[in-house]
Amino acid sequence: MARRRRCRAAARAVLALLALVAMPRPAAFLPAASRLGATAAGSVAALERAAGAEVSRRLAAWLPAQLCLLRSAAGASAAVAPAPGAVAVLGASGKTGRLCVEALRAEGSPALALGRAELDVVEASVEQVAEAVRGCQAVIFACSASAKGGNAAQVDEQAAVKAAQACKLAGVPTYVLISSGGVSRPGSLGYLATNWMPGPTWGIMDAKARGEEGVKAAMRGSGTRYVVLRPGGLEDTKYLGPAEMELNQGDAVGGLVSRADVAACAVAAAKSQDAADTTFELYAHSAFSQGPGSTDGFGGATGKTGYERRGESWPELFRGLRKEISKI
Repeated sequence: MARRRRCRAAARAVLALLALVAMPRPAAFLPAASRLGATAAGSVAALERAAGAEVSRRLAAWLPAQLCLLRSAAGASAAVAPAPGAVAVLGASGKTGRLCVEALRAEGSPALALGRAELDVVEASVEQVAEAVRGCQAVIFACSASAKGGNAAQVDEQAAVKAAQACKLAGVPTYVLISSGGVSRPGSLGYLATNWMPGPTWGIMDAKARGEEGVKAAMRGSGTRYVVLRPGGLEDTKYLGPAEMELNQGDAVGGLVSRADVAACAVAAAKSQDAADTTFELYAHSAFSQGPGSTDGFGGATGKTGYERRGESWPELFRGLRKEISKI
């Protein structure tokens, strides 16, 4: 009798969870869904005895996925009406994303911080992401592969393209993709070394390259402008400011750069007409002992590309950037 009661309780919890997942605006019901998920998951042992190990294993694998989808939908529902002129940051719980949010708030701009808890871009649909960012002035994609958030193909390629499609669907004016320097140099030592790092980032340069292509394809013919920001090697050091930065185009030169400067550049680019529909590299020109060098190797001297840009402010750095015809 006790086993039968536990099985019935688990079945009721699963059915209730299904009903909540199907609701159009489930944000208010998320705590109840979590409790139901715990009840159902806690009854797996009883189900195993009653229905066999294979059924219980499938249920145990299914429940977390449903809760994840529910949390994504809840995050999208909660973010339907951002503040006027807000810039949404996808990946706001990561290192660079968190600095993007801080940079926005420091200048007094409204920020819509969407970490994985608020909106899981990997699990959410294009429509859910669009609903979350609808009404925003710009979206910054600061997500990247991690042990918790998804592998390189899921995040740096598929989620990046999905977010671009969502911006187009929602009519967001600007989409900023934080990519990586050297991403168009697949034969270079830096590309290969980064690409072959074991773990969830395996294949990350391949994924970022495909992500860039997919984003530009998604934006073609749309009213949404894109910015592809390719930072050099990321350093967790203090903010240096635009006067210490160099922008370049053509992916022939790279260097080191602080995450804080990448975040500040992304925020400034999200509001710049000069940066719209451009791809550019960002690195410090002289702040680090390892200076800029060719992206085909590790540092070393390199010739001029003709696209180097320096200035005292971000608008000055963006002025004159070469626009891309792929948007047409």
